[in-house]
Formats: sequence, C-alpha cells, structure tokens
Amino acid sequence: MQSSAATLQTEVPTMAAHLFELKQVTGAEITFGGTRAGIDTPAVLTTFVGSKSEALRGVQVELGRGLGGKAMSVGLPIHVRDYGTARGITHEYDVPVKQEGLHALLAVPILSRAGATGVIYAGLRRPELISERVMDRAVAVARRMEYEAAVTAEVNRRLAELTAAMHTPQAGADQRLRDVHAELGLIRSTASGSTRQLIDDLMHRLAGTMRGAGFDGDADALVNLTPRELDVITQVAIGCSNAEAGERLGVGESTVKSYLHVAMRKLNARNRVEAVTAARRAGLIP
Repeated sequence: MQSSAATLQTEVPTMAAHLFELKQVTGAEITFGGTRAGIDTPAVLTTFVGSKSEALRGVQVELGRGLGGKAMSVGLPIHVRDYGTARGITHEYDVPVKQEGLHALLAVPILSRAGATGVIYAGLRRPELISERVMDRAVAVARRMEYEAAVTAEVNRRLAELTAAMHTPQAGADQRLRDVHAELGLIRSTASGSTRQLIDDLMHRLAGTMRGAGFDGDADALVNLTPRELDVITQVAIGCSNAEAGERLGVGESTVKSYLHVAMRKLNARNRVEAVTAARRAGLIP
C-alpha cells in the first residue's frame, strides 16, 4: 500500500466562495477578507469580490487596529456607518479604505479555539447604518467558514496519523485505513456544501489506495450507491452491527437495514460479507 502526505490531504474551501456568498446575502457592494498565518501575525487581505482598485490588497490588519483588527481582538462583529469618521477604532488604514471608496463597513472575525484566525468584511460605498439582519447573515457565513476549517483540520490530523502509519510497515495498517475511511464518513454525514464535496473526494482517493490488482473496472465499477448507502456499507465494513452503525450515523437500526438491503441488491450480494467484498472490488471503499 503506497501513498504520500500530498495524496492524503484536503484543503479548507477557498475564501472566495464564502465571500461571493457574503456579498449575495448582505447586499454589499464589496466583500473581502484575509487570514493570519499564526497567532502573532496580522491578517493579510488577499481575497476580494467587487473591488474597484488594488488599494486594500496585501494590507496587513494588526490585532486591535482598525475595524477588522478590533473585531479580531474582541471576537465579535463590528460595523461603522462611515469608516473615515468612525469613533472607537484606530485609523491606520484610512488611506486604502478611502481609495477603494468605502464608507459603511462590517467586519466579522473568523474564530477558532486558539483565537481569531482571520477576518471578513462587507462594505458599501456610501454611509449607511448596517442592520442587525445583515449582521446576522454575515455572522452565519463566518460560522460556516469556522466549521469547515475545523472539519478540515480534524480530517487532516487523522490523515497525518494514517500517512505516518503507511510509511511505517506494521500489522493492521489496512484496517487502520478502513477505520479512518469510516471516520471520514461520519464527519461527512454532518458536513454540507463544499466541505462535504472535499470529504467525498478524499474518501474516493483513500478507497483507491487499496484497490487490488484484480480491480478490472467492469460491471462492479458501475455500481452507484447513494451517499447514505455508502455510509452504511462503510460502517459495516469495519465490523459494526446494524445497531452500532445506526448509532454512529444517527439513524435507527431499521433504517440501516433498509439502506443495507438496497445496497446489497445493487452490489448483487447475498449477505453483508459479500456486499463489503463487492464494494471493495468496485473501489467504493478501501
């Protein structure tokens, strides 16, 4: 079984996708943001949607400085009606803000257990009060970003452990791969959007690392299991009973039986063992 750290790796969904969503849900004329490389470093503004200049690109937002720096410092969203005349914030960044033509501005920190990891902004090119409804929508986008980053970090932590095991031959390495694959399935069952797509892709690649030389890509490869059917087969493959699989997936035992029955029919299997064997032969699970 061969792999590499690069293969067993996933990335946090791009900030651009979230900023497009932020612009849409808030009605902002511009959204932008950046992340911090470490706890003692500033957030560097790198990603923009709706900008008219390059004035803010590369700006380093120090903790406690300006609107975004204050939001990161206190861990709360902050907004101003008119940035240039706003009180309660420092004004180190007035020049690039003015060059971009911004007035009303909202900053929402991206948080983790270690503190603020970045900040996103939604702005208008006119003075205007930002409503609580708009703030709530912006915060919801930030929370999704935090969740996806946390999921990705956890996935990569588990994959790092697996990669180390793969490069150190030992008994049970194949089973460890299968266990991690099953754990990813549990994470995927609570994820959504781009995070779910990333985990789906990663699970497919993990399954591919253990495809045997006998995999011929014929009829078995055409089996099309739904995500939930695949979740059930994945849990069965690591030895879970129907009740245990249901508990891990958050569904009833009867529901697991139903999904398993359909999956067995699709896999042309007479029992659980044959279903798992067929799913592995088709490259659906490791």
